[in-house]
Amino acid sequence: MNHSCIVLESPATRILCDPWFEGTAFNDGWRLLVEHSHRIDEIPCDYIWLSHEHPDHFSIPTLRGLGAPRRFLYQKTRDGKVRAFLNAKGHTCTEMDEGVTYTFGDLRQTIYVSDGYDSAAVVEFPDGSVFLNANDARLEMGGNIERIRSRHPRIDVLAAQFSYANWAGNIGDEATPVHQQDLVIARLKTYIEAFQPKKLILFASFVHYAHEENFYWNRSWLPYVMNALRDYAGLIVIPRPDQVFGMQDMLSHDFAAENRESIAFWESAAAGIRVKDYTNRGVGLDDIHHAYHDFFARIWSDNAIAAVMTDRNRDFSLVAHLPDLGRSVRLHLFQDRLDLLPDGETTPPDITVTAETLCFLLKNNFGRGTLTINGRIQFNYPSAHRFFIFFFVPYANNIGIHFREGRLDADKLQSIARTSVMMSILKATSEARANFDRDLLAFG
Repeated sequence: MNHSCIVLESPATRILCDPWFEGTAFNDGWRLLVEHSHRIDEIPCDYIWLSHEHPDHFSIPTLRGLGAPRRFLYQKTRDGKVRAFLNAKGHTCTEMDEGVTYTFGDLRQTIYVSDGYDSAAVVEFPDGSVFLNANDARLEMGGNIERIRSRHPRIDVLAAQFSYANWAGNIGDEATPVHQQDLVIARLKTYIEAFQPKKLILFASFVHYAHEENFYWNRSWLPYVMNALRDYAGLIVIPRPDQVFGMQDMLSHDFAAENRESIAFWESAAAGIRVKDYTNRGVGLDDIHHAYHDFFARIWSDNAIAAVMTDRNRDFSLVAHLPDLGRSVRLHLFQDRLDLLPDGETTPPDITVTAETLCFLLKNNFGRGTLTINGRIQFNYPSAHRFFIFFFVPYANNIGIHFREGRLDADKLQSIARTSVMMSILKATSEARANFDRDLLAFG
């Protein structure tokens, strides 16, 4: 249908997956290459499955187009906020336990959660064919590849993201985008070797960076991916809106001609993109002060400061440069204190963001995830890890993890190194690794 959206249809059941047809995603960071391709209320379906909470999968502007209550499927979470949102809109929501097979009509579906929030789905059709919708879940984490293989030894068709979907280098950095793309290609090769699918649908990447702050990132990766996967050319299917594939029919079909048409379709759509979204320049220092003090009060009422602070990290802070205001600020993690650095201050910032973006980060627990995806941020590579540490607690709170007893220690913070962004930064400079390790020691 579009981006990550597909419809799974059997003789008795239709499941609409991850519909996004309207609006921006990630705080005006992304737009669809083909916008308004469908009206959700005109798509017949029995269920709507949402793989995770990210707005290119759980698109509230799109879901507003539903004119009647629908039945949703979603992973069971600690906070239940997606279910609560859907219920408040009059819909029903079945919360699915991970690794448990559910029957919906004549389809059987099992979900597997990766990285604490994303989920992939294995769907078994009544004719015995098996479809794995990996979307952008990192199945290589948490043993999910092995779990899926043991439970579902046969995967006929695999659908997976083919391009990176996160920050991929500061302006002028040409190496990091390639590294990020190569990480995705390596993941695809791992999936191919592990699952041995008969067909591989490349999807979940039909977007562009539409904001003035990130538009420089746009480039077409399809030809690069096709070349990198040339040894698997017979497996690859590149979809475009409204294509229909029969599970059994597609297994032996040669998609070479259709893929050329699809590549031409998406290249044509990419040729017409332009900046559509702009920075709100009406946000000032007073707004930042208010947002910061509310942030501090919120996170240390929802979490125990004693579970995170030590004698060695009590002065931990983050320096942010605000280019639209021409000033820099230092935000303290364990003291309710925001310092405006004097003009001419030579302290290098850890991050560079607009005042609007800094307020967004402070107001939303999911802000760290949004910024690392929409790329409306520039990092100082040697100290980029401080951004991830500073916003670690609210980001964990967003997926229902709180720190009230026990400790947030260096072992837990090591997960930062496994984020796609930090993987590239740690590769780019050895200084980043040394600084990260040093700061982790302060957390015990």
